[in-house]
Amino acid sequence: MADIEQNYLKIPGGHWWVAVLDQQHIIGQIGIQPLSAGDQKSYRDALMDSTFSSYIDPEQICELRRLAVLSKYQRQQIGSKLLQTLIEYAKTFGYKAIHLTTLTSMLSACQFYDKHGFKRGKIEQYNLSFDSDNKVIYTKSTVFENPSALTDDDRHLISQPMYEIHRIYVQHYWMLIN
Repeated sequence: MADIEQNYLKIPGGHWWVAVLDQQHIIGQIGIQPLSAGDQKSYRDALMDSTFSSYIDPEQICELRRLAVLSKYQRQQIGSKLLQTLIEYAKTFGYKAIHLTTLTSMLSACQFYDKHGFKRGKIEQYNLSFDSDNKVIYTKSTVFENPSALTDDDRHLISQPMYEIHRIYVQHYWMLIN
């Protein structure tokens, strides 16, 4: 809870919501924070990206974080309601765009964001290795600016579990809001 308070509730423009069942069981969650407080790389990229920089100040871009619904309660519009709450908050707070990332192997999440009007951005490929303490080391190897730039090999691997292929693919999503 301290992490949520520090990274979402105490940051201007940040917030955290939960979906609660019977006033006692948390079954879903979603967070928002300014892009500058979350994904620093995407924030720097937004500063240089002519797609947005001509009409959106990077300070007006927020990051959707940690959207999750317990599997037992998925496909009951809970994620959609959490997302709509976040979008309304973002509009009220003056954000003009929402950014998020998810693993391409999380097919349901990718379909959810596609269905809700998010546009796919670049895909980053990271190779996985392990250090002497058996901790995972992520090394970025390739950035695909759009899905058409993927190789045939990557198209095959993109939805595979990372433990089988020792790499992950991170999909960026964007939504412009009014």
